Amino acid sequence: MKSWSQISFIVALVILIAGGTIYYYLTAQNPLNAYIGKPIPPSLYEQLEQLSEQGYNVSVTVNDFQPLPLNFSSNGKPAVIFIGDEWCPYCGAERWALIIALLRFGNFSNLSYMLSSPTDVYPDTPTFSFYHAKYTSKYIAFIGIENENREYELLEQVPPSIYTVWQKYGNLSVPFIIIGSYYQVGTTIDPGLLSGYNWSYVIAQLHNASSPIYKEIYEQANLITKMICQVDGGQPASVCSHFEQQNNQPLEITEMQKQEE
Repeated sequence: MKSWSQISFIVALVILIAGGTIYYYLTAQNPLNAYIGKPIPPSLYEQLEQLSEQGYNVSVTVNDFQPLPLNFSSNGKPAVIFIGDEWCPYCGAERWALIIALLRFGNFSNLSYMLSSPTDVYPDTPTFSFYHAKYTSKYIAFIGIENENREYELLEQVPPSIYTVWQKYGNLSVPFIIIGSYYQVGTTIDPGLLSGYNWSYVIAQLHNASSPIYKEIYEQANLITKMICQVDGGQPASVCSHFEQQNNQPLEITEMQKQEE
């Protein structure tokens, strides 16, 4: 007769093997996994640039950025800081809006494909990673921090000065964004609209003004754009002029619709 310790060991072993099998099945069956971590091609980058030139027709109705008692800058330019995790579907959805907004002020290199975790809520949300990406702009600086990878392992350390703010004002939740002297926790974009699809599908929806993906991503992209215009002196005018009328109209500040991990 087996002892309880032997039985417990066997049960634990079975659970471990079953869990590993399920994880392998979930990760191995998705053909999009072949793209993970690879640099996006020039053709996709051009599509993202095209997306950044449109969508201004979507009004910003809610502003959930909050003021900070300090102002972040880098090399004399206002800093935009993103803290996210590659496994996080909410971060994945937010990156679409953030990239569209940032491309209105500068250029990226070395963006890579990413999918959110296959075992979390909204599995395999198609997105991008800022890990090893570079950003250049005459107007702003961008610091993109991917704190954990798709396997929930530490990928990049958060600098202490940023970590302190993230801990105090964001409770270490992701996504967390700082724009100059303002911060936002979470996202208003529903990752469920993207989960299980590929990058081409999302891009197609961002050309369809009647799509909820179009509305949600462009509203957030326009909010980020508006906040950048607010901290960088309204430059470039070709971008910030789209928000001149809105700048005279205070937006409602709410916490109700934010989603975060």
